[in-house]
Amino acid sequence: MNKRVVSIGLFLLAVTVCGCGYRGQLGLPDDLKRIHLDISNPGTSRPGMEAEVRHALTQGILSAGGQVVAEKSQADATIKGAITSLRENPVAFDAQDIATRFRTVVVLDVEVVQRSGKVELAKEQISGEAYYSAPSGITGTEVAANDAIRRALRDLADKVVTRVAEPLF
Repeated sequence: MNKRVVSIGLFLLAVTVCGCGYRGQLGLPDDLKRIHLDISNPGTSRPGMEAEVRHALTQGILSAGGQVVAEKSQADATIKGAITSLRENPVAFDAQDIATRFRTVVVLDVEVVQRSGKVELAKEQISGEAYYSAPSGITGTEVAANDAIRRALRDLADKVVTRVAEPLF
């Protein structure tokens, strides 16, 4: 009986750990440690969005053991990103058909070019997403929406850095 309980417990622990979304620390290859960021915002009307994306990408690159350089000539690679959209989609409604939960999506057209030989490592559209619930009141909703944007940008940055660290076509 005890062995069965222990076995079930270990199985549940393994399923929880494997299914929780945890990823090990990702490291950038040695030939891609210094990254230059070139971010533009042609697709949204949110002021300062390029700075928010740049900050999220910088944090992701630093977490992966890289560094962000200001001069393109000093970089191993350049990440050129164009923010194409910032969307909020309602995903849940109350009894009066008022949206209570939203999905925030930030979409970035990304091009990663390695300086040596001008090798294109990636050219694709990558999106980050996060969900939030709308509390009562405009201020609370705006705070929740801004927090969702920050979380969506972290998700986006993780995906971009993963793409740079593990270029697959």
